[in-house]
Amino acid sequence: MLLTMSPEDSEKLKTGETMTQEMAQKAIQKAMTESPKFKETFNEIPVFTIAQMRMQKQAAEGETGEPVTLLPMYFSLQNMVGTWQQFMSSAAPEMQGVEPAINLMSLHDLVSMMKKESEIDFRNVVLVPAAPEGEGQPAATGAPAGPANAMAGMGGATLGDI
Repeated sequence: MLLTMSPEDSEKLKTGETMTQEMAQKAIQKAMTESPKFKETFNEIPVFTIAQMRMQKQAAEGETGEPVTLLPMYFSLQNMVGTWQQFMSSAAPEMQGVEPAINLMSLHDLVSMMKKESEIDFRNVVLVPAAPEGEGQPAATGAPAGPANAMAGMGGATLGDI
C-alpha cells in the first residue's frame, strides 16, 4: 500500500478523516492492481527504512578513525515503526513533530544498489530482522536460536497448521 498511496491519500489520513469500509476496500484494491512491485507470491522481500534514522558504529578498541554512520533497514514495518516511536519519545522537543519519511524497496533492489555508486552509500546499512511483537532485541531473550525454539511460537505441529 505504501507504493500506491498518493499525497492526497496521506493528507486525508493526517486530517483525521475516519476510514470507512469502502475507503479501506478502495485502498486495498488500488494496492493490488496498481502496485509496481510486490505483486508476486514469492521471491519479493520488502525492506523498510526511515530516511531520518541513522546509527553510528564506533571504531573498535585500539583503532583510530571516525565513527561510521549506518542506515538501519527493517524486514518488518511494525518493528521499524516501534523503533521510530521509541526514538521520538526520547528526542528533543523540536524533533517531536517530525513525520518519518518511510521508504520501501525490495531486498534484490537493495543488493543491486549496494553494487553501484550513489549519494547514499547502501553498503553501510544494518539489516534488522523481524522480532515478534512485544519483544525487544532477539538476542535479549536469552533463549538459544535453535530449531526447537524457532518452531515454539508457530502454533501447529504441521506446516498446514501454521
